[in-house]
This record gives sequence, structure tokens and C-alpha cells, in this order.
Amino acid sequence: MRRQSVPATGVELIRLDGVTKRYGNGAAPAVADVDLAVHAGEAVAIMGPSGSGKSTLLNLIAAMDRPTTGTVQVGRDRVDKMNETAAAKYRRRQVGMIFQFFNLLDDMTVMDNILLPAQLAGGRSDAARQRADQLLDRLRLNHRRDAYPARLSGGERQRVAIARALINRPALLLADEPTGAVDTRAGEEIGALLLDLNSTGQTLILVTHNPELAARYASRVISVADGRIRSDSANPAGPTGAPGMGVQR
Repeated sequence: MRRQSVPATGVELIRLDGVTKRYGNGAAPAVADVDLAVHAGEAVAIMGPSGSGKSTLLNLIAAMDRPTTGTVQVGRDRVDKMNETAAAKYRRRQVGMIFQFFNLLDDMTVMDNILLPAQLAGGRSDAARQRADQLLDRLRLNHRRDAYPARLSGGERQRVAIARALINRPALLLADEPTGAVDTRAGEEIGALLLDLNSTGQTLILVTHNPELAARYASRVISVADGRIRSDSANPAGPTGAPGMGVQR
């Protein structure tokens, strides 16, 4: 069944100008002279082989790394100018991140994992718990709220990670190989969730090496190699995939 994404609003959310990132003197740049703009509401896939620079781009946008040269702006924030305290605040409030290997805390329950970013952001506990309850319900995790990550399947752990990423209603959702550590069925379910989120206006950047995943779940595909953007084109078919779960921002 075809899923329609919400068109980009025309409001520029992300801009990278002349961004280069080097690790160590004399090393080839991980990212080289990249110019990139992403508008609010877009679903963008960044594709490339291992070592192409796609995850570095994601880390620069998330303020987990800083460019050697160039500027990174998200909304009104100059991300490349942030100190560690400001960067942590920015990530907590503006960015939701989904990782290939989930990054859940093993000694915390599902509910506590989901609530953690809200607690770190200093939000109201009652509002955060209400939001967490909504996400648990929509992601079909209510029966797992008191379970620990070790007791969950890979697909369940990734759904918990998505709920955690959404708890603060971030402007930007970054997904780094989100289906890479789950089986095919769970991967399709995760993809359907991402489609649903984008259909409600959630800006999504998906890093993947899988062209099929990019074609199904993004309206725009950017290919990178050797740290440079080699192509940047609209996906003429638009995102397609299985019906999702009605997740709301």
C-alpha cells in the first residue's frame, strides 16, 4: 500500500555550507566541502558505502561532532559554534536520534528508557509520562513498559528507541541504519513507522547503504562517496511501504 509523505514546507531547517571534517593531520577528509539544505517536512536518505562520510554528516548535524571548516545551521542555531553544554541541550530538545544498535540502557525499564531524554531536558514529569504512555500505546509496547531491554526482541528494542527519540517532540529525527540490526519483518515495521512519522510532518534524515530502503522510505536521495555529495535527487516514486501504526508527533 502506498504511503504519501507530507510535502516539504519550504522552510529551510538544515543548512551546511562548505563543511569539511578531518580526523588527524594529513588524513583524507571524512566529509569534504559539503553544501546541503534540508527543508522542514522532508524525508531524506543519505546513501553510501561504509566509510563514505554519511554517518559523519549525521553527527555534524546532531552536534556530536564539529566541522574542521564550514558552517552547520539547524533552524536558528549555529550548531558548529556550540560548546558542549549548548550542544547537549540542543540534542535533547531539537533532535531525536535512532541508532542501528538501539543504545538502550540495560539497567532501566522500557518506560524509564523512554522518559530519560525528557528528564534530562527538565520537562514536566506528568507531561512526559503522558507522552510516554501515548507512544507506548501507538508503538504497541504497553505490555512491555516494565520489561528490561534484554527481554525484548530486536524489533521491540528499536521501537523503544524510536519512542525515546520522539519523547521531546524533536524538530528533526536522525536515523542511522535503523533497520540494520533487526530481521526483515521487523525492518519493514520500523520503516513503516518512519513513513508514518514523516506523513505527519516530521523531518527525517535516514542514513543507509541500502538503495531499496532509501527508495521506499525517502522522498529525496543523496549519494555520498569519499566524503563528497555525488548526487542529490528527488525520488520520483515517493516513499512507499506497508501501512504503519498511526504514530503522531
